[in-house]
Amino acid sequence: MKGLNWRIFTVAASIVFGFYLLTPSILKFGFGKTVPKISKADDPWYYSILPSETLKLGLDLQGGLHLVVGIDFEEVARNAASKVKTQLKEFSDQEKITGVTFETNTKNEIEVKFPSEAEWRKVDDLISKHFPAAVDFVSQGPTSAVLKLSDTRATESRSEAIEQSLETLRNRIDEFGIAEPIIQRQGEDKILVQFPGVQETGRLKDIIARTAKLSFQVVRTGPELPSSNPSEQQLMQWVAEFDKETGSKIDPLQPVSIYLRKLNAYLEKKLPKGTEVLFQKKTDINTHEVTYLPYLLDIEALVTGEDLQDSRYNFDPKTNDPIVEFQLTPSGAIKFEKATGENVGNLMAIVLDNTVHSAPRIKSKIGGGRAMIEMGGSGRGSQELLNDAKDTSLVLRSGALPARLIFLEERVIGPSLGADAIKAGVNSFIAGLAVVFLFMAVYYRFSGGVACFALSLNALFVLALMASFEGTLTLPGLAGLTLTLGMAVDANVLIFEHIREELKHGKSVNSAIAEGFSRA
Repeated sequence: MKGLNWRIFTVAASIVFGFYLLTPSILKFGFGKTVPKISKADDPWYYSILPSETLKLGLDLQGGLHLVVGIDFEEVARNAASKVKTQLKEFSDQEKITGVTFETNTKNEIEVKFPSEAEWRKVDDLISKHFPAAVDFVSQGPTSAVLKLSDTRATESRSEAIEQSLETLRNRIDEFGIAEPIIQRQGEDKILVQFPGVQETGRLKDIIARTAKLSFQVVRTGPELPSSNPSEQQLMQWVAEFDKETGSKIDPLQPVSIYLRKLNAYLEKKLPKGTEVLFQKKTDINTHEVTYLPYLLDIEALVTGEDLQDSRYNFDPKTNDPIVEFQLTPSGAIKFEKATGENVGNLMAIVLDNTVHSAPRIKSKIGGGRAMIEMGGSGRGSQELLNDAKDTSLVLRSGALPARLIFLEERVIGPSLGADAIKAGVNSFIAGLAVVFLFMAVYYRFSGGVACFALSLNALFVLALMASFEGTLTLPGLAGLTLTLGMAVDANVLIFEHIREELKHGKSVNSAIAEGFSRA
C-alpha cells in the first residue's frame, strides 16, 4: 500500500508541475497575456511565481520571414591573411627587425621582403615561434618570400566566422526588438534565420546584411601629396578604363565589395603598395543622380570598429541632419589620438562597409576618443535618414560581422497561411486523439479509460518539457505528437490482449495483469 501511495503522489505531483510549466503558454495563446521575466507592480500576484518560458510557434503556424544566409568566405580568407600580416609586423617591430616589410596580395598571400639572409632568419624564427601551424611557405627568393595560411588555420577561420556571425546576428536582432527569433547554424557553412510574425522584411534584411566594418584610413590623393601618387582625375580615368574593359559597373542593388575586389586586383600594379581604392557615394539633391567619387586610401587603418565602445544616433546642431556619434575604448582613444597627431594636415576617411562616408581634414590631434559619422542629406527624406542613422548606430553597437552575408534562400509566410495551418493542425490533432480514445474506451472499457488518461499525461509532459526549454512547436511537430500518442497505444493494446488471454485461461485478475505486463 505504501508503494501505491508513493506512485499516486508522484503522478499527482508530475501533473501539477506539468500544468505549472504550461500555464504561461496557456495565458499567452489562450488569453493573449505574457508573463514577463520581471513582474511589474500592476501584474497579477501569481505572475511572480510562474516561469516566463513559453512554447514558441514556428513559421508554419504564425507566418513570418524565413532566411538562409551564407558567408563570403573569400572575404574571411582575406581578413585572416591581413590579421596574420598585421601580427607579423607587430612582432617584427617588437623584435626590432629592420628593413622587413609585409604585404598581402590578391591571392590572400603574405609577401615578405627583407634586405639580407640574416634578417630573414630572424623573421623565420619569429614565424616558427608564433605561427607554427598557421602559416605555410609558398616560395622563397634571395630578398623575398611568399606565405599563405595553412589549411588548418583557414578551416578554423571559417568556423570562427560562422560562430561570430551567429553571435552578432543575435545581438542585432535582440536590439531590434523582435520576439522569439530563431537563429542557428545550418550545416557547415550556412545560418538559418527565422522571424515569426514579421512581415516588413526590407529594413530587417538591411540590418542583417550590414557588415558594419568601421575604419579610419588616411587618404593618399591630393595636391599636397607626392606626385607619385595618382590624382583624383587619374583614378577616375583608371576606373573608367576598368569598367570599359571588363564591362563592370557599380550596381546599387549589389554589395560594392565584389566590384571593389575586382577593381583593386585590376589596379594592383598601378597603385602604390599598401593602398586601395574605395568610393564615396554622392547624390544630387535636385536631380537625384548618383555619382561615385574614388579615393586612394591606406589599407592599414588608423583605428577600426574593434576599438568601438558605444554608438548612438543624434542630430547635428548646425544642420539638424541625423548623425551617428560613437565613443572609442580607452586603448582605441589612445591609438586615435596618436594616429591623428601623426597625420595632421591629411584627409582621414571614415569608412563604413567599404564606403567612404566622409573625409574630413585632420587639423589637430584629436583626444577623448569621440567622433561622428555624418549621414548627409543625399536627397533622401528625413525619415529615411533618421532610420539609416538608427540602424547604423545599432549595427555598430552590436558588433561587426566577420564578412559579408549572402542571402541564399528567402521565404515570407503570410499570417493567413499560419492561421489556416494552426486550425488544420489542431483539428487533426484533436480528431486523431478522439478516434484513438474512443476506440480504447469502447473496446477495453475501464482499462481503455485508464490508458487514455495515461496518453493525456504523455501529451501534457511532452508539451510541458518543450515549454520549459522554450521549444518551437511546428506543424510537423503537431503531427509528430499525434503519431507519438498513437504509437503509445500499441503498448496498451498488447498488454490488454495478453490480460484477456490469461483471464480466459482461468487466471486470477492480479495474476492476469502480472502476466500481461511481463509477456508484452
